[in-house]
Amino acid sequence: MNNLSNSTHPSWCLRGPDCADSAGLHYSRLVGMARGNEIIQMNVGLWRMDVGPVSPGGVLLEFTLEEDVDRWPVDLAQSHALARLLPRLLRQADATLQASRAA
Repeated sequence: MNNLSNSTHPSWCLRGPDCADSAGLHYSRLVGMARGNEIIQMNVGLWRMDVGPVSPGGVLLEFTLEEDVDRWPVDLAQSHALARLLPRLLRQADATLQASRAA
């Protein structure tokens, strides 16, 4: 898809072999989320698909366990819902973890 015009590419698009595949998927550079020796590594970036008059897009979650890599595109509406829900889930997880350590 290197023959796409610059106006077709999102500003964050890599514009290389990982940019747009045969399905018209554009990917941004992934940002690593690892802080230590996590078993499952997580990276996050952006995605967009060139289909129809409205191009769906959102956040791309990439999970790596040894040689296995899974990419999960999450659409924009779901990404916003996840961002609103995560603080509450994290508070619950922190409270549960602290309680189990105290026991």
